[in-house]
Amino acid sequence: MYEKSRMVTIGGSIVCWVAYCICILTNHMLGADVFSMLTAILASICIALAAVPKTKYRLAIVFISLGPLIWALGDLIYLFNDFGIVADDQVVAYSDPVYRIVTYVYVIGLMIFSYVQFTRKDILRLVANTLLFSVSTFIISVAFFEMFSHAKISFLTLRPAYFVGILLAMFIIVFFMVIIANRSSRKLSFYGLMVMLSFFLYGFLDIRYMMIEAIGGNAQSLVVDVLFSLSIVFLGLAYSASSIYRLIEKTEKEETKRSTKPGMIMAFVIVLVGLLIAAIGYLSLSRFFILMISALSYFLLSKTIEVNELNEKLIERQEIELTEANEKLANVSVLDIQTGLKNRRAWNRYMEDFLAQGQNRRLILYSIDVNFFKLLNNTYGTKGGDLVLEEIGRRLRGIEDAGISAYRMDGDQFLVACEDESHDVDAARFADYLLDMLDRSFDVNGKIVRITFRIGAAIYPDDTNEFENLMNCVESVRSTSSPNASTSTCAFFDAKIMPRIQREQVIRGKLQDLDYDGTLELHYQPQMNVASGEVFAVEALLRWKDEELGYISPNEFIPIAEKMGVMPSLGEWIIRQAFIQIQEWNTTYHKKLVMGINISAFQLQDEYFMDTMLGIMDAMDIPVDWIDLELTESVALNSIINSTDVMR
Repeated sequence: MYEKSRMVTIGGSIVCWVAYCICILTNHMLGADVFSMLTAILASICIALAAVPKTKYRLAIVFISLGPLIWALGDLIYLFNDFGIVADDQVVAYSDPVYRIVTYVYVIGLMIFSYVQFTRKDILRLVANTLLFSVSTFIISVAFFEMFSHAKISFLTLRPAYFVGILLAMFIIVFFMVIIANRSSRKLSFYGLMVMLSFFLYGFLDIRYMMIEAIGGNAQSLVVDVLFSLSIVFLGLAYSASSIYRLIEKTEKEETKRSTKPGMIMAFVIVLVGLLIAAIGYLSLSRFFILMISALSYFLLSKTIEVNELNEKLIERQEIELTEANEKLANVSVLDIQTGLKNRRAWNRYMEDFLAQGQNRRLILYSIDVNFFKLLNNTYGTKGGDLVLEEIGRRLRGIEDAGISAYRMDGDQFLVACEDESHDVDAARFADYLLDMLDRSFDVNGKIVRITFRIGAAIYPDDTNEFENLMNCVESVRSTSSPNASTSTCAFFDAKIMPRIQREQVIRGKLQDLDYDGTLELHYQPQMNVASGEVFAVEALLRWKDEELGYISPNEFIPIAEKMGVMPSLGEWIIRQAFIQIQEWNTTYHKKLVMGINISAFQLQDEYFMDTMLGIMDAMDIPVDWIDLELTESVALNSIINSTDVMR
C-alpha cells in the first residue's frame, strides 16, 4: 500500500512540476505559484510515506521530507501575495527566512541518516572531511563567483546568515562528494543517483542565490526557481522507489569503504585550482593560506586515521590471538594432564549445564576408586602408580561417547556419567561393562599387575531428586563397600542408607560453625600400674554432645571434619585443652603424668602442625616428657607421611 501511495504522489508531483513549467512559460504566475507549492507538498508526502514501514531510517527520512514541505510554505507566501494578502515589498522579507530553513533541515536529516548508517568512527571521519572540504570549496567557489561577477565578497562584512547558509549548502554538496569518492563501486543505484542530483542541484542553486544576495544583487530568477523545484522532484523520485530500503542498505555497504586515496586526489585538485586562481589574481594570499591549511589538515587527519585504523587492526588481531589462547587455556583448565580425562572443574560445569537443560532428565553416575592404591605406590613407586592412572584414563576415554563422559576427580578417584534421556539404559549391565573394562591386568614397568576397583552407583532422579546430592550418594555407597584385593565390586545406592547420608550432612552443617568451647569436651581415661595401682598417664578422648543428635562418636565426626578441612583448627583446640589440663594436674599435685593425644593423619599432613604444637608447648612451658602423641598403624603406614620424620 505504501509503495503504491508513493508512486501516486510522486507521479502527481511530476505532473504538477510540468504544469508549473508551462505556467512559467505562459507567464501565468498565479498558476505557477499554486503548482510549485503542490509539487513540493506531494514530494514531501512521498518521502514521508517511505518513513512509515521502516523504523531504522524513519527520523532521518522525516527530517528530509520536511524540506519540501517548508519550501511549500515559502511558495504559500507568494500565493498570498497573488491574492493581495501579503504586500509586494514584504514577500522576500517573509519568504527568504523560510527558504533558508530548508537547508538546515536537510543538513539535520543527513546527519541523522549518517548516524544510523555508519559507525561513530566513520561519522567523525565523514563530518571532519566534509567540513574541511566545505571550507576549501567555499573559498574556491567565492573566487570563481568574484571572477565572473567582477564583484568582491568580504568575509569580514558578510552577514552571518549568508556565511552560514553558504557554508551549509556547500556542506551538503561536499557531503555527497566525499561519500561518492569513497564508494567501493562506481555504479550508482537509482536511489543514490536521484538523491545526489537533488542535493547537488539544490546546493549549487542555494550558493548562487546567497552569493548574489550578499553583494546586493537581485537573485530572483524564474529559471532558478524551476531548477529549485526540480531538485525537490528528484528527491521525491529517490524515495518513490519500491525497493527503497534495499537500495539504502546497499548504498550503506558500498559507501563504508575506508580509502583515503580519492580524498587525497580531491584535496590535490582543490589546491591546484586554488594555485591557478591565485596566479591570475582572483584569490588573495589570506584565502589561499586558509585553503592550504584546510588541505594540510585533511592530509594530517587522514594519516592519523590510517595510523589509528592500523593500530585498531593490530589490537583486534591481538585480541583474537588472546581469545584463542584463552580458549586453549580454558580447555587445558578442564582437563587432567596425567590421564587426559576431564577434571573436577569440568564436572562442576557439567552439573551446571545438566541442570540448566531441565530437571526431567535421567543420569546414571558411577564413582570409581582403585583398591589399595597407596599400597601399589609403596610397592612399585609413584611412577608405577602414575602408569596405572594413565592406563585407567586411556580405558575410560575409550568408552566416552554421546551422553557418556569420564572424569578424574582426585588421586585414584574417577567418575563416569551416563545420560539416559530415553530411559532405556540398563544401569547394572553398564556397570558390568565398566568392571570388565577396568578389571584387566596392568603392565607396570614390565610386570603384570592385577588391580581391583570399587564402584558406587546412583541414579538421578530415581535415587535422589536433588542433583547436587547425587555425588554424595555415589561416594557414600562406594565408601561403605570394603575393598577386596581379589575382585572388583559395584554397589548401587540403596535408600536405606539415606538416613546416614542425611545425618552426615547435618553434622557437616554443625561443624561449619561449631563453638568448640561451648560444645566439645575432653574426657580423660587413666592408665594405671596394675601392681601399685598408681596412675601414671591419661589419654584425652574427645566427646561431642549435641542437643539435636545427642552424643556423636569421634569415629563418626572426625572423618567428616577431615574431609571438610577443619581438622587443623579442631586438632589445635584439642591440644590446647589437653595441655591446660596436664599442666594443672602436674602442677597442683606435683606429678609427672603423661598426656596421650591421638593425632589424625590429616594433622600430620599439615606442614604447620609441628610448629604450631611446639609453639603452644613453649608458650605454656610444657615439658616434652609430659606429652605422648599416639598414631595408629594406619596413620603410620600412610604412604603420604614420612614415618621417620614424624617419629623424629
